[in-house]
Amino acid sequence: MNQTTEKLLTSSAGTNVRCGPTKTFGRNVASPMPFSVPPSSADEAVPLLPNARPICAWALWIAVALGLVLGGSNLFVWLLGAVPALFREHGLMVMRMNTAIAITTAALSLACWSGSPGRVRTQCARCLAMVPLLIGALTSLQDLAALDFHIDTLFAPGTIPGDLANVHVHHAGRMSLNAALSLTFLGLALASVDTSVPLGKRRLCFAPGMALAAALPSTLGLVGYLLGIPRFTGILRSTNILLHAAAALLALALGVLAARPNLPPMRRILSTAADGVLLRWMLPGSVALFLMLGWLIGRGRALGLVASGEGTALMLYSGMILLFGLLIAASRAVARQENRARVAGHALREGEARSRAILDTALDAVLLMDSEGLVVDWNPAAERIFGWSRAEVIGRSLGDRIIPEELRAAHSRGLAHLTKTGEGPILGQRLELTALRRDGTRFPIELSVNPLPRAERTLFVGFVRDITERQAADEKLRSAKEAAEAASRAKDNFVAALSHELRTPLAPVLLSAASLRNDPRLPADVCEQMAMMERSIGLEARLIDDLLDLTRISRGKLSLRTESLEVHSLLSYAADIVRDDARGKNIAVALEFTAVRCGMHGDPARLQQVFWNLLKNAVKFTPAGGRILVKTRDEEKEKTRLIIEVSDSGLGFEPEVAEQIFQPFEQAGREGDHRLGGLGLGLAIARAIVDLHGGHIRAHSAGVGLGSTFTVELPGATLPPAGVHPPPPSDASEPMPSAPRRILLVEDHEATLQVLSRLLRRAGHDVITASSVTAALAAVDGQTFDTLISDLGLPDGTGVDLITALRARRADFRAIALSGYGMEDDMQRTRAAGFDEHLVKPVDFEQLRRTLSKLVTAS
Repeated sequence: MNQTTEKLLTSSAGTNVRCGPTKTFGRNVASPMPFSVPPSSADEAVPLLPNARPICAWALWIAVALGLVLGGSNLFVWLLGAVPALFREHGLMVMRMNTAIAITTAALSLACWSGSPGRVRTQCARCLAMVPLLIGALTSLQDLAALDFHIDTLFAPGTIPGDLANVHVHHAGRMSLNAALSLTFLGLALASVDTSVPLGKRRLCFAPGMALAAALPSTLGLVGYLLGIPRFTGILRSTNILLHAAAALLALALGVLAARPNLPPMRRILSTAADGVLLRWMLPGSVALFLMLGWLIGRGRALGLVASGEGTALMLYSGMILLFGLLIAASRAVARQENRARVAGHALREGEARSRAILDTALDAVLLMDSEGLVVDWNPAAERIFGWSRAEVIGRSLGDRIIPEELRAAHSRGLAHLTKTGEGPILGQRLELTALRRDGTRFPIELSVNPLPRAERTLFVGFVRDITERQAADEKLRSAKEAAEAASRAKDNFVAALSHELRTPLAPVLLSAASLRNDPRLPADVCEQMAMMERSIGLEARLIDDLLDLTRISRGKLSLRTESLEVHSLLSYAADIVRDDARGKNIAVALEFTAVRCGMHGDPARLQQVFWNLLKNAVKFTPAGGRILVKTRDEEKEKTRLIIEVSDSGLGFEPEVAEQIFQPFEQAGREGDHRLGGLGLGLAIARAIVDLHGGHIRAHSAGVGLGSTFTVELPGATLPPAGVHPPPPSDASEPMPSAPRRILLVEDHEATLQVLSRLLRRAGHDVITASSVTAALAAVDGQTFDTLISDLGLPDGTGVDLITALRARRADFRAIALSGYGMEDDMQRTRAAGFDEHLVKPVDFEQLRRTLSKLVTAS
């Protein structure tokens, strides 16, 4: 907890951003840290139109293209030295060569200012801007001062033969004063882009003003051409400006304005505020209105429709009417804009009110802090959780209020690191740590810290939740889980101990019954009673085994010992086991094996247990004279799946309980009904075994009294492996080893010791008996033996202690463990200790004989 807390406290800030006014949860508070320089004007706080920058970018490149086309084409004509005949026939007028050079270089300079140019492009733009500046300034000076600097013939002769412009200008071969003034201001504008000087709290930018000044003379020439007033095309009776030269200069001047849309006047024109809407309506509208009126009046005078002196009156009267209509349209646009702004402001206020209500009623603490760890604001839940009122913490260090004293130094170091680097390991994480209340008590909290998005200063929002009750609930849940696990372990231990205590007294009875059943000296009816006793004891042992298997399943300890096997053989053997019981009830058992792929890799003992359980249930629930059918077939769609069906004509069950019967202690869905015997564990164990093999088992019945069918699907079916046979039946007679064994038999249960030793001696073995570890070690002191059969639970130790001591003396003997404990862990421990086999009591003597024979063969 302390490491987590220190990690949290070492990163309570983030990246620095531009500072600005602080907004709290619906309230304005004084900022505890200094702001940076505020915006220079209110205009900068108003956003531009969404498509303003793309439009300006297109306008800039259109101006560049127009300047290059007009200037470059006229420059090309000058390089040819004469106006081509084709263009001369159509009345081509060529601008002066110095005008063409100035316009071309101005277009190249404007192209360099596109986007955010680097240092090299900026220097190129300013150098190119010097060309139109010098040409325009010198030409303007010679016109205004009545001087002749021979600027017009500096690069080429004043005129070109065949130039039709000569008849339209006052001074052939000279640039007009309109063009010279426009070039002068255009050069100044291009040279001063991104240049400004401080003026009080604001900064004065030169480029927009110079661009507007450059646009005026060229615009005057265009108005003269449009209205048919020749004297407007030349100022002070100077040479008239050509139409295409005026158009190129006006386009380049507007291109300078478009290069920086964030500067006035473009910013005001393109803003989303009401003044922007008004300007976008009035500027182009008023210009278009007056130009249209002037052109119409000029045409009317030329046609004789307007008398001399009437033009001015018509211009004023019509202009006022049209301008009035334009103002009405513009005012409606402004009203719509203000209405949208009013609706947006209302929605914003409602949103702020909702946010404030949510924060005020939130159960979790929400707090704001800056990069210095000072509290900017927090909600009523924070007051309730920490005990500090809002007025007591605003502008105070968060660490001094809620962070334990031993972690405050780490908090300060982490805050300094975060303020410097903008990085912290806990941003966006949920951490649990210990916090302080005002009264000094400590309590657990869950904290998450995130940078406040789109804030004008570095602010972080923290969400704090008091998790005292949750931790208490988690602790109770953890305690309950530990108690449940302890109870489960106690139950498992009880079942294991119970099985041991039940198995131990059954062992001598089973051995005695098996021995007397085959004793020829006894009458036949006594042998039959011994066989009945043997079957009953075997059934009792089977029930105990089922209980142990159920315990293994619940603990996930049921494991498989896989090998290659043949399913048909296992089914045949299972059918043989239940055939006697079926014969006693006159039940016919039929086998129909049609599967070709009946081989697979699995645990033969466990699969045989599945098949035996299904057949045993079929015999149990089928009335006398019934029929049981066991079928196998290959799956048609999946060739590697084997289908086994066990059908009977027995009691059946309702279809809705088909899944329920696979639950432990269930018998065909009849809760608490055990009239037919058994604990109802067989099907639950069968499903667990089939699931471990990756297969499925399901049950089907048409109803009570209509029989049932159990289907087992096993994956990985192959052709039957060669040389694989099922385990022999329990009553199969196997030959004993050719030579008798010298056996050390250790058993503390006197009856089991006597019966088992008698049976082993009768089978021809030499038996040394002992009932404790000490007695066993003393009995074989100085003697030899080749086989150890030992119980695990002994009065002065365990069978593991015994085999460990014996293996220390010698290693050339075989060992069999006998125990009433049959869990997987028990078997693993005995094999790890040195036992070759582990037999669970009660031990069938025939099983013991087969185990001895296998050990002899292996040795």
